Amino acid sequence: MSKRVWEVCEPHPDVFARDIDPSMFAASLDAVERGTADPDYTDPERFFAKTFMTRSLENVLEGVLARLLGQPGRGAPLLRLETPFGGGKTHTMVALYHLVKSPEAAEATEVGQRLAERLNVRQLPRNVRVAVLDGVALDVRGRRADGLTVQTLWGELAWRLGGRTFYEAVRDADEARVPPGQPALAELLRRAQPVLILMDEVLHYLALARAVKVGDSNLMEQTASFLRALTAAVVETPEAVLVVSLPASSLEVSMEDREQAERMFQHLHKVLGRAELIETPVAQDEVFGVIKRRLFQSVGSDKQARQSVEAFSGYYSEFARFFPERLRSPQYRERMREAYPFHPELVDLLYQRWGPHPQFQRTRGALRLLALVLRRLWNQRPGSAYLIQPHHIDLADRHIRAEVVRLLDGAFDAIATGDVLTRAREIDRELGGDYYREELAKGAANCAFLYSVSAGAEFVGATEEELRVALLRPPINPAQVSEVLGRLRSNLWFLRYRDQRYFFTAKPNLNKVILDHEQQVSEERVEEALLERLKAISGSGKSSLQVVVASLPEESVPDPTQATLVLLPLSLGDPEQAQAWMKRVVERTTRRNLLVFLAPERGSEGRLRAAAKRLLALKDVQKAAVFRELDPEDKKEVDDQVKEQETKVKEWLFAAYNRLYRPSPEGIRELRVMLKRDATLAEAAETALKERGELIESLSPEYLLNAMDTRERPISVAEIETVLSGAPGQPVVTKPKEAIARAVREGVEKGVFAVEVEGKRFQGESIPDDILSNPGAKVVPVEPVERPGPEPKTGPVRVHLTLELPARNAYPLRKLLEHLQSTDAHIKVQVSDDRGSLARKRRELEDLLKDYGIAYDWKEGGEE
Repeated sequence: MSKRVWEVCEPHPDVFARDIDPSMFAASLDAVERGTADPDYTDPERFFAKTFMTRSLENVLEGVLARLLGQPGRGAPLLRLETPFGGGKTHTMVALYHLVKSPEAAEATEVGQRLAERLNVRQLPRNVRVAVLDGVALDVRGRRADGLTVQTLWGELAWRLGGRTFYEAVRDADEARVPPGQPALAELLRRAQPVLILMDEVLHYLALARAVKVGDSNLMEQTASFLRALTAAVVETPEAVLVVSLPASSLEVSMEDREQAERMFQHLHKVLGRAELIETPVAQDEVFGVIKRRLFQSVGSDKQARQSVEAFSGYYSEFARFFPERLRSPQYRERMREAYPFHPELVDLLYQRWGPHPQFQRTRGALRLLALVLRRLWNQRPGSAYLIQPHHIDLADRHIRAEVVRLLDGAFDAIATGDVLTRAREIDRELGGDYYREELAKGAANCAFLYSVSAGAEFVGATEEELRVALLRPPINPAQVSEVLGRLRSNLWFLRYRDQRYFFTAKPNLNKVILDHEQQVSEERVEEALLERLKAISGSGKSSLQVVVASLPEESVPDPTQATLVLLPLSLGDPEQAQAWMKRVVERTTRRNLLVFLAPERGSEGRLRAAAKRLLALKDVQKAAVFRELDPEDKKEVDDQVKEQETKVKEWLFAAYNRLYRPSPEGIRELRVMLKRDATLAEAAETALKERGELIESLSPEYLLNAMDTRERPISVAEIETVLSGAPGQPVVTKPKEAIARAVREGVEKGVFAVEVEGKRFQGESIPDDILSNPGAKVVPVEPVERPGPEPKTGPVRVHLTLELPARNAYPLRKLLEHLQSTDAHIKVQVSDDRGSLARKRRELEDLLKDYGIAYDWKEGGEE
């Protein structure tokens, strides 16, 4: 197994300094000449030891030396250095400075020896005059030197090449602030050769010189004329070289007037364009060597690097569908080896995405940022740091965060703190496991933040695939990134997802807009909204059950006149509280056997209230002025979320109300049923009750005869209704008054019993409606008719009982089985169904019979 970078590599001690000095990585040319820069820059031996000699840099050094040595046809008189990556231009000039000012130190290095060999000389030149013109250090108002006042760039050039003697040649031009002509400059250079002119940050000088008036002109225009003449003079002088550094674009010019900055930038390009050689000191993949040399004393052995590279290559192959194909190529594997201990994507992020940013190099640069990253890594020692990846630019470190935020906007500091370090971390805590240990949500948000830095790029942000490369490392399952990104889109306030790219903006996203409206939604509105939607799915009027959507006071439940389903308040999710509430309702009700209760599941109220609050907020957004200002994608997102949230509230209400209760002689009895997702709650409850035989629509005369004990005494029709409606333990009759009337009429017509009212007796005949509605009507027992039969047998009597009834009215069968359970009877059950509903339940019925070891024979297809 490969080792972590902090186990293998050894950064330079300066990396662990309490306050990393920017001059460690970006010294000015003027400070090097004066000896005030960091020793890494002022000491030639230390400088060359820490310099990674790129191909381009070595070619520049060779060409300049060849020109200074006067070797015909070799070296260019004018070089313009350009690079978007920090440290390249000035570093090249410092290398040239030490090469000609301290040739002995250079010759002691491998690169110095190689240059002498390539130039075919025994030693490097030792008599070169050097003029350092640092545009940041020079004062456009002039300066005092040895009793003289040097006021211009040409005055500085003469003074630095030969002191007072050379200055006298341009003194009049310097005092008048009008540049000498090309012949005068050519003569000056001829006297000074071999001569090296290092001109750094010239655009900075020109921007300031624009404010210095010179007659009808200004010092900027006069300096531009001087540069035009100087370039021509350098070309004429065989042993003279002018090296000028220019920014990659006008965006790096310190001027508020961007149009003027662009004009100045283009003008200087034209001035230097006739005899120039454009050099990029650091090619893209050579930057690996640059940053490693500058930041590390040691990066371990090649074997250790290969082990880490192979671990990542194997990981990318194992989860090939999650990563770009280029990561599995031999060329990319070689890039990883060269970049070790950095992941190439980290360097590409800085070089390609951040490099063109006008603030990136002028601030403390990539090397300072990476030094801060190393310091955090070596202090924290994370277990999965096999390569240093983009996610290691950890915004939790305030120093790192400051470096990144300055490339965006000051407001992004609060965005990083709120979204990346707070809300994304909360997602990791909620998900737990590897998500929490590896900080995947926070890491994904962190990387999206880094890829939000843009400088005129065609696109901003990162795709999910790019975020995986920036964040993931062995052995994390890449599928986990999809989970965290979905949650980040739903929970962060400033994260955007457009054109399949994730990025942060200073403008709040929909999550923040919705949350702001959500905070204005009162609890009373939430209560009303849930009650309204509960009534909508209750099914009142669509079922044989009357529905009551109850509020917390027990008085909200009226005394029922028919079978009634009571939906308990959402706040009664606790079973004990629900039971107590139902008991109080039953105690104050006379027709308690008509009651059925449907209670919410424990814990369902909280998420339902949250969902209803979000729904109300979304609808408020639709009505608000801010909705008109949203872009079309956001408007569509709001509309889609409203539909989604409406569905969610409805489904969650259905899921919440899943506990069915009935009054019993002992109190409140819960019915262990699985409610089906019917059209309404009432229909779901009705189906469950009928399947258990707890809800019936009709009564048989025989049931009345037995249940009401009418064999012993007359009983009024009203009393029958009171007993059936008020005595728990019997099935619920949907409409007891109508069901009793039908059963009494049928019993009288069949002669099961008689009805007497006001001295009249009805038996074996039809009864007028007004008789049954008469409160004095009584059901009267009749003498059973003796029918001749076989002589009674002595001893045990063999009984064969056959009965037939619909399965939906199985309540009498359940009661019969309770009586038979205490006898020695043998039960044979025959079930028939010609509508196919029984066949659909075959598997579960067979499983039940097998569980209890009951022999059975199942036949289909019309067989008897």
